[in-house]
Amino acid sequence: MKGLKFKHLSFEDRVFIQGRLDMGSNFAAIARGLHKDRTTISKEVYRGRYVLTKTDRYPSCPKNSKAPYVCNGCERKEICKLKQYRYEASIAHNEYRYHLVNSRNGYRIDKDIISSINEVISPLIINNHHSIYQVYQNHKEILNFSKGTFYRYIDAGLLNVRNIDLPRKVKFKVKKKPDEIRAKVDPKIKLGRFYRDFQTYLDISPDTSVVEMDTVIGTMGGKGGKCLLTLLFRKCKVMLIYLLPYKKSKYVNEVFDNLKAKLGSERFSKLFEVILTDNGSEFSDPERVEFDPETGEKLCNLFYCEPNHSWQKGMIEKNHEFIRYVLPKGTSFAGLTQEDCYLLANHINSVPRESLNGHTPIELARLILNEKDLETLCLRPIPADKVKLAPSLLKKLSI
Repeated sequence: MKGLKFKHLSFEDRVFIQGRLDMGSNFAAIARGLHKDRTTISKEVYRGRYVLTKTDRYPSCPKNSKAPYVCNGCERKEICKLKQYRYEASIAHNEYRYHLVNSRNGYRIDKDIISSINEVISPLIINNHHSIYQVYQNHKEILNFSKGTFYRYIDAGLLNVRNIDLPRKVKFKVKKKPDEIRAKVDPKIKLGRFYRDFQTYLDISPDTSVVEMDTVIGTMGGKGGKCLLTLLFRKCKVMLIYLLPYKKSKYVNEVFDNLKAKLGSERFSKLFEVILTDNGSEFSDPERVEFDPETGEKLCNLFYCEPNHSWQKGMIEKNHEFIRYVLPKGTSFAGLTQEDCYLLANHINSVPRESLNGHTPIELARLILNEKDLETLCLRPIPADKVKLAPSLLKKLSI
């Protein structure tokens, strides 16, 4: 009986209400007969009543200002000269149907589709932080209407998803331009490695493999503590994440020494032909990154963006948005391990991108990386509905 309480009234329910009103029953008795709340009956009668036309020129009966609001059960209704209100099931039901249809005008969607979206799609957006584009790519059989319509359904409250559940756009703070820009990297070291040199290199070799490099900090900021080194291949947008004990060039160099050793000099040189990064002090030893520590052979070319021009490596800056879904600003990286970083990278690389025509970075990575490379770099695809970009992915971390 409890389950019936919140269902809409049917035509049969309204016939029952009219019959009981004609008999003089009160709202409590009618509610018990329909297993509804008394307030439901009260609102139904008040909304569904109408004025008898033949008595419209007379003042209203004062009794109609309180329950039961209608004259159905009044013994004097046939001879009363005052304005009367009546409740009739057919009129009330037609009025209900009219308002129901008009209130949903413009939203022609089957209730089964709504149910499917709320069962399959909503949890992916709410719990796993999947984007609208991502669920559209992975569940075209359910979402057979435009993304604009999907947003309208959210605004209309037809779905469990709310606007607050949608991934937010990254907001970048506009920095004031200083009179003098103090570079963290020695200008002498940057000779031949300026951004203009990078552009010239690409003009000569447009098919070059470019890797953007950056760091992401935890609660300790730049003063100390663990941070993340991120490397993103422009051609496929696949991202590698490495855990650094501190934000220092020593530990960045160790990551590259390890990559050279695992991939081999020849393979490393092909994959990391050009590296573009910012002017952070952790990137102040370019020669150590570029050259083979054993043979002294130059394996790659490192270039620097112009100071305060992070948009010059905008792909990796944008990709950091995914990291912040799992590791919001203010999160401590103290409990983070390299295995956590591999897991985080694989979930991010398994998100389909509109700029990649619906493919995931890990899918396109196979065009430039062989199976051995994927294994060496610990790149593994995550099933579409298993992708999670929320703090719960790495539960042991605290904010």
